[in-house]
Amino acid sequence: MDLKGVLHEKKDDKISGGASIRTHKKPMQLRDIESRSASNKHENINTDEDIKNILKKEKENIYKKKWNKLDLGLKINRIRLFIEQYEDESQKKELTKLLIPACKSGKLNKNTDIIYDSENCIITNIKILKEIDGHFSLNITEVKKKQSSGRSKSNIERLLK
Repeated sequence: MDLKGVLHEKKDDKISGGASIRTHKKPMQLRDIESRSASNKHENINTDEDIKNILKKEKENIYKKKWNKLDLGLKINRIRLFIEQYEDESQKKELTKLLIPACKSGKLNKNTDIIYDSENCIITNIKILKEIDGHFSLNITEVKKKQSSGRSKSNIERLLK
């Protein structure tokens, strides 16, 4: 008996000729795209052309979501396009230093803060962006949450307040 056969005694791996069958899984990115696309559920993906067609459809529709549904990288891409509208290089640099970190920290996630045209895939206006004498600032209002003390109040503490 062959030592290789002893170590790998699996009935599933062998066919009648003794050679093992090797199956390849789809790449994780392709599985993600398939799961996101409802139109691709019934399509068979057999060739590279099918994969290229799916990727082409995904590229066309990736920015056609609401602002809060876009991924971080897509948001940064749209912000950079918005910044390119300005002609002055110093304004572009200032906006880049202001908007990109704000987006990364999650301060530009609300649909009410940014007017995003999902049909044309562009930012039309940023409501919280203020320009004063050629300088920009963000008017972000942070909601302070009431912090609990971590313990229940006694009857005396309740009477004192």
